[in-house]
Amino acid sequence: MNQLYRAFVYLLFVSLVACMSGQPNMRAGNDEDSDIGLGGTGMLADSGNGLGGTGIVGEITGFGSIFVNGIEIEYDDATPFTINGIKASHQQLVVGDVVEVLTGNASKHADARQINLRHEAIGKVETVNAEAASFNVLGQTVKIAGTGATLPQPGETVAVSGVRIDKHTIRATRVMPADSGQQLLRTGNALPFARQADRWLVQTHVSNAAAAFELDGTRYVLAVQMKAGDAVESQAESRVAESILELKKNPAGRLELERSINPSDTPQGRVWLDPVQRRDNHLQQRTAPMHMNMNPRPGMNRGG
Repeated sequence: MNQLYRAFVYLLFVSLVACMSGQPNMRAGNDEDSDIGLGGTGMLADSGNGLGGTGIVGEITGFGSIFVNGIEIEYDDATPFTINGIKASHQQLVVGDVVEVLTGNASKHADARQINLRHEAIGKVETVNAEAASFNVLGQTVKIAGTGATLPQPGETVAVSGVRIDKHTIRATRVMPADSGQQLLRTGNALPFARQADRWLVQTHVSNAAAAFELDGTRYVLAVQMKAGDAVESQAESRVAESILELKKNPAGRLELERSINPSDTPQGRVWLDPVQRRDNHLQQRTAPMHMNMNPRPGMNRGG
């Protein structure tokens, strides 16, 4: 009987070990999620309130839902959506669109509370300079980075998404046809969501180691340390570089700079072809821009 009992215990032990070794590793993370959003950049991770009440302003570089300034932002049809501050029906967002997004959670994938698709200028093309890969709209010089992009023709009405270099110059990220007669010129650099946000992550140009913003009616000129190799061009003897700046309101309500981030150091997301398989197993159709698609910034990888 002792021998039978020992044999039974041994077989039971072997069975338990086999079951345990066959179990999946529940601690292993999803490879797709391990290198995106805050997991890849650490941005805002030490802010104390994560992404609560943060305004994100920048160019869409890829899809996750959307990647802006290295943050993967989730949204759906219920997310309030505006175009240049005017309530609008949801439309497909495309790489190169510049958006203002209010986020409100501290998770790795930020959830959008509100999205505003914004343009720097909308108007009739006045002149075109093919050699400089630029054109003029409403007295603004619009520069197209890279090679191969198609320039609009004089007389066409276009909507320009982009990042302002100075008060007369815009680096275009996307140019789309617009209805004739439309006109818009964005001036100043007011931070969005002033009443809802206390932190911002803003893609902007830094000139002569300074960047200017307006918040609650006050203009702030913030000193930004520029590193060797940051300069991308000279503008009238000014040293200009593009940066992502993390800003916050201090306890006194004044704007402060926390740090600057090189855009090329952030996750860019994925540029999908049509059709594409999303992470939630739903198919989404990606369409090409109607007019022209800007090339990536030099040294920037658009793929994820």
